[in-house]
Amino acid sequence: NVKAQNDTTIHREIDRIDIVAPARKQQASPVQEIGRVEMERLGLRSTADALRMFNGVSIKDYGGIGGLTTVSVRSLGAAHTAVSYDGVPVSNTQAGPVDVSMFNINDIAAIKLAVGSDDQLLKPARLMASAATLAIEGVDYDPADSTRHAANINLKCGSFGYWFVNTKYSSKIANRMSLTVNAEAYTADGEYPFTLVNHSQTTRERRKNTDVLSYKGEIGINHIDSIGNALKIKFYAYNSERGLPGSIIYYNNVDNERLLDRNVFAQAAYKRRLSPTLTAKIIAKYNYSYSRYDDTNVKYKDGHLQQNSTQNEGFLSLMTLWQPWRAIAISISLDEIYNTLDTDITDNPQPRRNTMIAGANIRFTDGRWITTTFSAVATRVRESVEHGNSLKDLDKTCPSLTVKITPMRNFFIRLMARQTFRVPTFNELYYTTLGFSGLRPETAAEYNAGIGAEFYKIHLTADVFRNIVRDKIVAIPTTYVWKMANYGKAHITGAEFSAERMIMIRNVTTTFAAGYTYQHALDKTRKNPKLYNSQIPYTPLHSGHYSLTAEYQGFTLGYHALWSGERYFREQNIPDNLMDSYIEHTLSLSKTILKRLTIKASCINIGDEQYDIIKFYPMPGRQWQLQLKLTL
Repeated sequence: NVKAQNDTTIHREIDRIDIVAPARKQQASPVQEIGRVEMERLGLRSTADALRMFNGVSIKDYGGIGGLTTVSVRSLGAAHTAVSYDGVPVSNTQAGPVDVSMFNINDIAAIKLAVGSDDQLLKPARLMASAATLAIEGVDYDPADSTRHAANINLKCGSFGYWFVNTKYSSKIANRMSLTVNAEAYTADGEYPFTLVNHSQTTRERRKNTDVLSYKGEIGINHIDSIGNALKIKFYAYNSERGLPGSIIYYNNVDNERLLDRNVFAQAAYKRRLSPTLTAKIIAKYNYSYSRYDDTNVKYKDGHLQQNSTQNEGFLSLMTLWQPWRAIAISISLDEIYNTLDTDITDNPQPRRNTMIAGANIRFTDGRWITTTFSAVATRVRESVEHGNSLKDLDKTCPSLTVKITPMRNFFIRLMARQTFRVPTFNELYYTTLGFSGLRPETAAEYNAGIGAEFYKIHLTADVFRNIVRDKIVAIPTTYVWKMANYGKAHITGAEFSAERMIMIRNVTTTFAAGYTYQHALDKTRKNPKLYNSQIPYTPLHSGHYSLTAEYQGFTLGYHALWSGERYFREQNIPDNLMDSYIEHTLSLSKTILKRLTIKASCINIGDEQYDIIKFYPMPGRQWQLQLKLTL
């Protein structure tokens, strides 16, 4: 018999620690992305807030709850940034930059910003032709989802008369086909307080003419078959009426400028796999845009000014991707774009523009160590007007090269050299007394070298870049009026750094992310010695952001801070033109109940920091927001 023995081993249970990191694709060009989950965790209010989390991005925001927002990347200018919605370009041929505030953050699945071009080859040539691309992806119902119906209601309220309501319904209407209907309304009076300092006198004022009322509706149809053939159709309608808060002028707070915007578009994209090695895609879009500007002021002949403009655009893109072997992929894109502008502005020539863009990519890869992509984009522009002179015929080809080297699994090196240009806008060419039809396109050369690494579950990237802008289009004074001219040149040297880590300790998941940008953007126009080698206005030498989120048993705590260093608001770099640095803190707390109801409270600009993004256009101080989201 064997005598039983007692087990004297001591068993102790320790806390479980899981370290988790999101899967990331190594890109040959600098690409930054923020998804819907992260935007909700951080309590971001708008598309502009999300974009300010990206390195190298400059946001022009003229204040007001419904203020216009445009995006410039690495000091190249907002007109050099292409915007796409669900892979289809969004444009404004009249003014140039796209107002990204028209896209509500609640309807966005992801926002991706690529400097140069991302690794996707099957895309319109128009997106290949820009110095940077901002891709916005809408939230669509997956037709492969087993759920037959889905719906949610989103309600927000907050400071300064802010109210927002959004409803969305999705349904599977056939095998592998879904329908999504989305409607929203948004309003605010926007009369936030600010401090006005006039020499030794300090007063507390309220921002005026900052109200906004907007409506938006979308209908989307999505079909994906078992081998990846996909059809996506979207109808979009947007109406916005807002006040345009003017700059702060001492002893005068009267602002009467109003802007009405209406935008309707229909777009369809169809992708088909023709063979195991050949894929084709076609995109078609029609866009209608109407704007009405009103101003009441004694400076006008009848005391009132109204300007109406209507833009129409037809867009067609044909794309093919051929991958005969694993080591090589070739894509060709051909775009045809037709734009019209009709206005009641005096002496406007009612321009018509026809643009053809052809783009080609050839990618070589050994499957592990190195990937090289050669690209070329050829653009042909022909323009006509009812009277006067038009833009000269334009034919231009721009090359680009990207190289990605992966010497080890968790480390890569990327290199990029690229040339792009932008065609002058209708306003720059033909706006009354200001436009000049003899403008040349503004060209940009981009160079980038970067590394990326991941160790101890920390994802790091670092890039240095050099941009050279020639024939920069600026307004310069002449004998009697200001005129547009190819006057400027700029050299931008900079660096970007980012770090991110996600870790789970027991049941608490935390994520930390930070980014820093250095931009030495100098005016190299020798025609004006006083401005030569001056830092470009509104470009801080240093800027950055950091964020932290924590999740525990349905609770989510989000915190982020946006920081901008000192910058000049005029061309001459003198102390009187220097704007102070600022940092804005935002905190949010949300709770999900029974996986259906989410309650979120947010405090934006916790420290009540008063700052301007554009000089004399103060931004809102501390504000509160409450959100209820019900999923059915």
